[in-house]
Amino acid sequence: MKPLLIVILALCTYSNVQSQKKWINYFDQKYTSLCRAETTFREYYLQLSTSGNQYDFMRLNNIVSPLMNIYIATQNEEYLNDEIRIINNVLSTAAVSKSIPGNTYKLRDDYLGWICKTLGTGSVYYSETELYEGYLFRYIVQFLYEIKKNGWINRSDKNRDWFNTTLQFIEKNIWEKWISRSMISNAVPYATLLGSRTHMASHWAHIALFLKELTDKPVIKTQCQDVVNMFDLLLKRNLKYNPNFPDAYTWNSTWDDVQGTQARAASPSTIQDVSHGNHVIAYVAAAKRYNNPNWTAENIRDFCNTVKEVMFQESTVTFSDNVDGTASISRPGWGNSQCEGWVLLGMFDQQTLNIYLDFALRRQDLLQSYTQEMEYYANLALIDHLQNQ
Repeated sequence: MKPLLIVILALCTYSNVQSQKKWINYFDQKYTSLCRAETTFREYYLQLSTSGNQYDFMRLNNIVSPLMNIYIATQNEEYLNDEIRIINNVLSTAAVSKSIPGNTYKLRDDYLGWICKTLGTGSVYYSETELYEGYLFRYIVQFLYEIKKNGWINRSDKNRDWFNTTLQFIEKNIWEKWISRSMISNAVPYATLLGSRTHMASHWAHIALFLKELTDKPVIKTQCQDVVNMFDLLLKRNLKYNPNFPDAYTWNSTWDDVQGTQARAASPSTIQDVSHGNHVIAYVAAAKRYNNPNWTAENIRDFCNTVKEVMFQESTVTFSDNVDGTASISRPGWGNSQCEGWVLLGMFDQQTLNIYLDFALRRQDLLQSYTQEMEYYANLALIDHLQNQ
């Protein structure tokens, strides 16, 4: 190798390492900063994980995903230990469905679970719903996959026992439970999981993507592959090319064509908002990263084009509210929530990553106002780590 090329590669490696350290430092600063009174964000999330309120699973998602990714990027077991504490706290608050005081869920049974205890949540108040469980457990299942992949579970009997106990809980009280309930209420196993909305179904496709690699139960493996294939088929049917940007996607958040699947049709059709689109893209990015053949390099390219050509507004360093570039009446500004899924497209395309690097440095006000700092920084640290492998 020529001396000049060696110097250039060394400088690039140094630059990438320094960049990764920057995002890790930003994450640590936020994680250990005060959230309220004398409570840090770290302490807040650890306390929140003990609430036993299913509604809180959506807020816990904001730390379970970044802790997983910052651990992958650093292999620092302080992050892993916090992740495990949160998971243990959540599982310890589960109770037998039919024995939960005041539970209004119509299919109360012997599975373990939680109810929503937050006022203003309509029909799910004091009931159980697959939405909140799927929202959180997609990243718990992925975390199990990651620690199996990096060999953590083989380092001690204690690690292996924890992994097996947690996986068994998920197999029975998350996956089997909602499959069973779907059979009772819909007469088919996947209708509850696939529902009528892209982003809600993506939670369960995300779970299925990793659970099929973890479980040794043939029935669950088959079910997981079915859900992944049905979701991928449904989403691809939804993807259309934007008439104003013919190499970028637009799509509805309601299913366009449910034929041959167990999803539900809904009307009127509704354009996918960017904020909830995060969940869809988080799944697609994970599926592509882990070689799901249903998603090609061309698909990823066109999702990236959606960011670069349609969603990103260069003049204001902001993002549109809807994937077709339009504004939202009900949730104006929420397109600027990019941390969970969209930023991960930077794994596959440098121009897309440059947009997110710029956004992180120039619009820290929007990172803060949409409570996305830690997840955003953790994902950038993960991307740097993957680029250095």
